[in-house]
Amino acid sequence: MASDTTERWWQPALECSPDAALALEAAAGQQQRFADLDAMVGRLLSLALSGRPLVTVTPGSAQSSDSAEVTVLTTHERAWCGEAFGVQEQQRRGAWFIPQKVSMKAGAVNLPSLLRARPAYAVTLAGDDTARLSVVEGADAVLLWALLVPLFETLLEPVRVRAAGPAGTREEQRQLWSSVEDRYQSLGIDSGALEEFRFGGGWHLLDRAGQQQARLRLLDALAAVDPVQLAARHRMLMLQGLMAAFAKKAKTGTALARRVLTRALQPVVSGYFAGDWLAVLDYLHAVPHPDEEVITTLPEPRLYVGLSSQAADTAAETGIPETELHTMLAAFLGGESSLSPVEERSAALRDWWAAFDQAHALQKPGMVPLWGLVDHELMSVSRTVQGFTPQLYAHLLPAEILEKVSRLWETVALPRHPGSIVSNPRPHLTMAEALGPAAEFWHGVGLTAWFCCEGPMSRTTLSGIERYYQQPLAALRAAGYPIAPSFFEELRAAEQQLGPEKEITDSRDSTVETDFGTLTFTTSMGRGIRRDGFEQVRDLITRHRRQWAHKHLDAYVEHRWRCDLEEVAHQHHRHVAAKGRPPTLIQFARFATQAANRWTGGDLGALYTAIGEPAPSQQARPARLLEGDDGYDFARRVYQELGGESVVQDTLAHKPEEARRQWQLDRLATESLRYLQLQEALGQPPTAKQFGAHRLAWPWPGEEDEGWPILQRVLATLTMGAALSGHSPTVAAPSDSVWVLNSPTLAKGANAFLRTEATTVKLTTVGAPVDVSAVLLSCDGMVRSDSDLVFYNHPSHDGVAVGGSAVTADLKQVPCDVTTIAVVASIDLEAQPAAVFDQRTTWRVDIAQPSGTRLSFTPAPFTSGETVVVTVELYRYDGGWKTRAVGQGYDTGLAGLATDYGINVED
Repeated sequence: MASDTTERWWQPALECSPDAALALEAAAGQQQRFADLDAMVGRLLSLALSGRPLVTVTPGSAQSSDSAEVTVLTTHERAWCGEAFGVQEQQRRGAWFIPQKVSMKAGAVNLPSLLRARPAYAVTLAGDDTARLSVVEGADAVLLWALLVPLFETLLEPVRVRAAGPAGTREEQRQLWSSVEDRYQSLGIDSGALEEFRFGGGWHLLDRAGQQQARLRLLDALAAVDPVQLAARHRMLMLQGLMAAFAKKAKTGTALARRVLTRALQPVVSGYFAGDWLAVLDYLHAVPHPDEEVITTLPEPRLYVGLSSQAADTAAETGIPETELHTMLAAFLGGESSLSPVEERSAALRDWWAAFDQAHALQKPGMVPLWGLVDHELMSVSRTVQGFTPQLYAHLLPAEILEKVSRLWETVALPRHPGSIVSNPRPHLTMAEALGPAAEFWHGVGLTAWFCCEGPMSRTTLSGIERYYQQPLAALRAAGYPIAPSFFEELRAAEQQLGPEKEITDSRDSTVETDFGTLTFTTSMGRGIRRDGFEQVRDLITRHRRQWAHKHLDAYVEHRWRCDLEEVAHQHHRHVAAKGRPPTLIQFARFATQAANRWTGGDLGALYTAIGEPAPSQQARPARLLEGDDGYDFARRVYQELGGESVVQDTLAHKPEEARRQWQLDRLATESLRYLQLQEALGQPPTAKQFGAHRLAWPWPGEEDEGWPILQRVLATLTMGAALSGHSPTVAAPSDSVWVLNSPTLAKGANAFLRTEATTVKLTTVGAPVDVSAVLLSCDGMVRSDSDLVFYNHPSHDGVAVGGSAVTADLKQVPCDVTTIAVVASIDLEAQPAAVFDQRTTWRVDIAQPSGTRLSFTPAPFTSGETVVVTVELYRYDGGWKTRAVGQGYDTGLAGLATDYGINVED
């Protein structure tokens, strides 16, 4: 392989047509590698254009994702695709960028057949065939995502654009159709096929039949082109984009995969090189970059849980006193105890199970049903569901269990705001989610037995339990902790032994005075049935529940936390493999929040420790607005303050509008718990946009415009002084957090208050020319639009300006939906292409305000080839502003930073 760019055959291909580029490819001996692929795609294209559907999309359920299958592959093609496009096969070649979740327009592949078979509804039907894959697995999904969907979207773009209707200005429409025509010309498609479609071609003058005929003529024009040649030309169009990106990043040699492969180019490598970056380099006659690392398998997760139980053995082996080992473990875990947060919660789950088991075992006729013993998603403050007692656990479980659950699950992290650990209004719900299908099944079986026997009605029978609870049962079987089949056989037999059905009636006496004396009328109304025999069924269930727990509970609880933590570790390793660097806290939170909420009280740092990885930053612990299991009570108070009144059966039957209004107030009351969490995380009440007010129904004449201020006032009144009422953080702030004003210097990660006034951030650098920019971020850590990047070509925006080596922010003028301003330094690589931030290239930030605030931050030299760095952040806090010394570098350049902040830039 040649390493000199002048010897690379593909450089002339950057500026020529696909046909000419294909000739260069053939001359270089590279065309043969695509022969089978081009032939297969050509065959599929021919079938599709002749009217044959290629894909079947099967909708999923609430528990499973959609699936998509390419149904016309031959046996040989399917075997070949399995090797080329299988997810695990591509990952073994280093393609860790394959998305795990994707919403794929698979219907685009079937659009030609729909245009011929159902011309009046083709576009709508194709749109319905969007496959929402929550798990991308199997070669068909990768084949569609990487190759077929992009191909058919390109070929049928005229149909899609005309179906969507005019968009943009007339000039923008002309430019759009000009680009479509250019693509068609490069693909060798007769431009006459676009006669009616193109701008000014008279599409709007055609009736429906005329438009359908135009679409069919377009299909005929596509079918007239040699399908294999058409597939090859489209392939070359895609590869020319890859070549251009490689050339841009390889000006002084070769380039790293992660610098070249933008999100748009990842499917190209997956589709045409089976995910193999080394195959790309071979095709381009380039040698691998000396720092290139192709990860073919991820490290096995290594969990640091349960170390305290090993302290005695370790002390005996090493001679270190056991007490000293426990002290060392506590320091490693970042707490006061050598028992990890996961171990604490595992022990609490076992204690809770014993109390839960006892409550079910002691249930007797005449008592209230146990619906409410386990908290679940149902939460209503407007009416009582028959048989359901909210927070029943608070009345039946021992005080020490209640205290333990409230303490261990009292806080959570929010996926979009992971910088703070906030109140959990429903700790018992999070605890039940940690325990998973075992609690769901055994609690459900106990309730079913009660309602079958004691009435008034049950959603299933005892003999139907196995089918009704098939989902938790399947989960338990898959985990290796199944329910014995004999249990269901005994339930069916027990059902036959129940007493006869007896009607449950409600009677009411009324008296009437008549000339003949007092008459008494008794009115009876049936409300269900019951059958004698509950205690026998209860004992049967208790016996099997205890047998299962004795055999499986300890291992099952360990399985629950181990699966959650290993999945987090796997996702962390996957991110490193795909991006070449660890995830930021926000990126980590996207896949780690659920596990952190279940096993570490939302503490992402503790979760990092459990998987053996360093945390990128500390989370704040703001003053809490809710404490303990206070969510229900708070929601009820909000409901009452909003004007809510308990809904009785008469209201449901005769006043449906009022019932609907009360339900909407109920929803607002329960959503207010999320409002408080956001307020804690943001340091101030959320805006309507941050809260997502537009997604809720507002039972006022003025709808949201009238209701939002009312809700804000109610919540402000109910939380007045909450932050000062002793709800202090349960864990002291870390020592490296600086909470002082006007401190002269800041350590990395430290914070300081700012006044809400003009603020200047000046960058001083040594060793290389550096550009300064600013990024305006909303509450989710992303830009609102690409205009939120302020730099030398866009020097001012929303109160923030860039000039020379300084960023000036008038904090009074910054819009309220901007919560953070990140000040970024990037090396001018055009002036000094090989420069990076290191011992020779350093920087310092000075922050100044007219009131006299003076701060500075000088980080330690960088060591990993960073060319872009977030120096400091200015961010809103408790109605004011603060600054944080960040010092986070990117070795992927501005593209890496843009990806993290959601900026759409041309790479």
